[in-house]
Order: sequence, then structure tokens, then C-alpha cells
Amino acid sequence: MSDYNPGPGGPYDKYGNSNFEPGDPGGRGPYILLGILVAIGLIGGLLYFNGTPKDRSQEAQAPAATERPMTTPSPATPTPAMPKTPGAGAGSSDTQKQ
Repeated sequence: MSDYNPGPGGPYDKYGNSNFEPGDPGGRGPYILLGILVAIGLIGGLLYFNGTPKDRSQEAQAPAATERPMTTPSPATPTPAMPKTPGAGAGSSDTQKQ
């Protein structure tokens, strides 16, 4: 017995499958859209990177360097430490004596 079934509706195998795959329902639509997007990107890139601007007067520039006078700080004068007198405050301290 053969798997070929030429029944109504066309030739099918014994499982009901046709001999060929149906065509792609998408067609050329996605490829046309992709081509349009690539063309837009290419044209935009060419317009953006097309040489240098002719008039550079409006280009941002760094501010001019200015010399500022530097003031010298006053010298730090250390205050001398006052020596302790041995007799001052002998009775008022709670520290241990030697």
C-alpha cells in the first residue's frame, strides 16, 4: 500500500499533509521597510558628517586666560607657651601629685 492519497482537495500523504509548504505571507514588505530605514540612516549620516562648517565664528571657545594678582598671606606668629608656676593652684587640683 502507498502513502500517496490523491483524494479530493489535492494530493496528500496518509497523515493529511500536502506535498509543498505554503508561500511566505509576508512577501517583500519587511525588506522594503528595512531598505527605507537604511536609506534614511545613510542619508542622515552623510548630511551630518558632510565636511566642516564654513563659518566658525559661532563656535564655543574657552575664556581668555587672565592673570590675577596673588596676595601673600600674613605670616603665622606662634604664641609662646606660658610656663606653669610651681606654687600656683597647688590645693585646687584633683590630680595625683608626685
